Amino acid sequence: MNYLKIEKENEIAVLTLNRPEKRNAFNFDFLRELEQSVNDIANDATIRLLILTGAGETVFSSGVDLTELIRFKDISQARRFALQLEQTNEALLRLPKPVIAVINGHALGGGFGLASNADIRLLASEAKVGFPAVRLGAILPAGCTLRLNALIGEGRSRELLLSGRLVDATEAQQIGLVNEVLPKDRLMARAFEIAESVLSASDEALMMTKQLVNQELLVHIQQYAVASSENFAYLAFTKDWQERIRAFLEKKD
Repeated sequence: MNYLKIEKENEIAVLTLNRPEKRNAFNFDFLRELEQSVNDIANDATIRLLILTGAGETVFSSGVDLTELIRFKDISQARRFALQLEQTNEALLRLPKPVIAVINGHALGGGFGLASNADIRLLASEAKVGFPAVRLGAILPAGCTLRLNALIGEGRSRELLLSGRLVDATEAQQIGLVNEVLPKDRLMARAFEIAESVLSASDEALMMTKQLVNQELLVHIQQYAVASSENFAYLAFTKDWQERIRAFLEKKD
């Protein structure tokens, strides 16, 4: 594996986004690897629960690797990337086993989008969450937007998406983005405590509960995923998109 690390403790798999030098940002190959890993976990009868986390000290994931976005050769390539992003997220949302996200640092844009597929989300007390896509001339995938609506309601979702502002851990818990906020060094222990409680139930009951909870959301995501990917591909070749992303990358350097 190039971008992920998987460890197993009894019946629990810990899947770590392992690209810390890039703030665990994902490119196309990263997304394909993540989708395959999730599918492998779904088919592994010895794994009953997944914990998703990120490598590094300060970031869970900064979302899409922006250098990937300025390398698109044509609209078809941009569309392919957007569809893969939707497909990877859907694999996580459809996973028939409980998922706990240990958000060990900042989670931005599609980075929090990955965590939003989890059934339970724990956030480091010093971390921030935000969706700055509009400031870069971009949009979030349909799935990420609709999951955000489901978590915090359309009113709060609109405000965060349109402003692109960051929220601290306290606000993130207050508005329902995450279930609990803890010091970073206590996150994983708490995740295993929750896992032990969850796994006292039967696998069949857990699977059926997840299917019922997520069914309506999945239907809506599938309705809009293709159109959203087309919009993403269109924006990728606008002058505004290119200028904003290049300016951001130059500022970072």
